[in-house]
Amino acid sequence: MIGKKGWSRVVLDHVVASYGRVFWGLEALLPLFDLSVRLYLAHIFWTGGMVKLSSWMSTVMLFTMVYDVPWLPPEMAAYVTTAVELGGSVLLAIGLAGRWAALSLFGLNIVASISYGQVSEAALQEAFYIGILFLYFVLHGPGHLSADTLLSHLIQGRQSKRNAKLNLSDHTITHCV
Repeated sequence: MIGKKGWSRVVLDHVVASYGRVFWGLEALLPLFDLSVRLYLAHIFWTGGMVKLSSWMSTVMLFTMVYDVPWLPPEMAAYVTTAVELGGSVLLAIGLAGRWAALSLFGLNIVASISYGQVSEAALQEAFYIGILFLYFVLHGPGHLSADTLLSHLIQGRQSKRNAKLNLSDHTITHCV
């Protein structure tokens, strides 16, 4: 028979074990969350870039008459914006130079919010939330399901092989002497 202390200990052990399993399960979902948010953000900006490309004359006209980017000529602003939207979206989606892609799209998000004078409160709120998501990737990187992580593992693998060869040759030299 288990006493009062015994039952509380059994219950506590089960609670701790269950918490550990739930926590591990949630941690296992984090790479999928990172990937899905990256793809969501990339889709938003890829679509914007493709719309700009589909009607280039309208895009240049919008940058001339509507968007106020004072430090760039309108056509140059249109080129830069489109390039950042398309290039940054691809890089963010695959997770290559993920922090830099997120930072460039974060900056574009700010400039777009400021340069368009007739932004509604809802659009500003959406831009704010998108900016927070970009900051997440700037601070934490693109996550485990990314080209950055794959390249990191490949580089570390090569370095460890190179170090193993160097250690083997050092060991051989010391035994020959």
